Amino acid sequence: RQWQTVIDTRHLLARSFYRDCHLTQRINSLAVERYHSHIRGWLAGFGSRGRETAKQLDNILEDKYFPEVLFFSIPKLLLNSNELTCQKTATIGYSGIVAEACFSSDGKHLMTVSKNTTANLWEFEGGQWREKVTLRHSAGVMRASFSPNGKLLVTTSYDQVCKIWQFEDDQWQEKFTIQHSTLVKNASFSPDGKHLVIVFGFGSAKIWWHDGGKWQEKVTIKHFAWVTNAQFSPDGKHLAIISDDGTVKICKLNGGQWEEKFTIEHSCCVTNASFSPDGKHLVTVISGDCTNNAILWELVDNQSQENVTTQQWQEKATIQYSDMVNNAHFSLDGKHLATASHDGTVKICGLVRGNWQVKATIRHSGSVANASFSCDGKLLVTASRDGTAKICGLTRGKWQEIVTIKHSKMVKVKNASFGPDYQLVIATSDGAAKIWVLKNKENNVNS
Repeated sequence: RQWQTVIDTRHLLARSFYRDCHLTQRINSLAVERYHSHIRGWLAGFGSRGRETAKQLDNILEDKYFPEVLFFSIPKLLLNSNELTCQKTATIGYSGIVAEACFSSDGKHLMTVSKNTTANLWEFEGGQWREKVTLRHSAGVMRASFSPNGKLLVTTSYDQVCKIWQFEDDQWQEKFTIQHSTLVKNASFSPDGKHLVIVFGFGSAKIWWHDGGKWQEKVTIKHFAWVTNAQFSPDGKHLAIISDDGTVKICKLNGGQWEEKFTIEHSCCVTNASFSPDGKHLVTVISGDCTNNAILWELVDNQSQENVTTQQWQEKATIQYSDMVNNAHFSLDGKHLATASHDGTVKICGLVRGNWQVKATIRHSGSVANASFSCDGKLLVTASRDGTAKICGLTRGKWQEIVTIKHSKMVKVKNASFGPDYQLVIATSDGAAKIWVLKNKENNVNS
């Protein structure tokens, strides 16, 4: 009710959000374009409420705060809907398994990775998803990921090559190739797109820097075991490098140089780690014969007797599982954490009076490959080997299952993630990437 009052009185909350979070740096130039190409038609699926929302938005297209009004209008519409369903809008077929699929930040492009020597880029134009370009390697593509602004893409392959692609002049072009003598497992961009971390199989991760002309190697972080992953913090000032030796090394960007600042030690192999949006919390995933847990850490200040302030990471909570934890991610508002496990459950944790507690458990009959939040943190999608993807919504402080997308029992859901405007892409083992959107159920006339 408070939101509705504020939004209806010239969007004061949106103005505050504009000043505090600078949302328009990310979406201002795209908001009107995306509204015309995709969002306006999607709103029609919400009946009279959706059409009224579109009419109101049509009247303020030139308003300075249109991106913020749009940002708040969509969750308001969803919250006022009594029952939702998913409608498939496109299927992208392959002859083999689709290992991964994700949207770019602006929602214009979709990347799919199959178990062959290519990754494919698709563009939404004319109301359809059309193949834009095929990104080729000489061996199987392992991973591909967009930069936060959606203008860069990095691919890694079994051919020991890392390629950087750039979108310019309405085309994706190969801009830089990094050749290595060992397996390249993964690579990802920093939030500003100026740094790239590359993870190798045994013993190291390398940080590259873009100086405006070309990519240059800056520093090598060494481990004494396999490096499994590396993650930048959302502010781009920290980097967590994860290893099989049970350690997570956290590096800090200081004066343009990356320095090793902390080492967090665990009793078992660390398979993944992820920062909260404010960079003050870190979740680490450990799996092995001794235990299967997700551990929450908090960056705290310690003051010595000489009044010298230092920082360290302190363990805050442990989320226990009976089987391997596959991934763990914070929502973009930092208020919730979702952990997905091989035992068929997803646990959603939230902050309660300063303490992290399990607030809901989502159950599948098969291993859960991943769990991913929507941009506003109000929806969560889970992908399972049982052939289903479940969408859960946060309503009045409680998480509830609202939609289940079912496939054949022989089909495993490999990956699922939200893009802008509540689009959903699901990669499956039957060689397809399927795109869905949320709509009101047609038989619910009051929705």
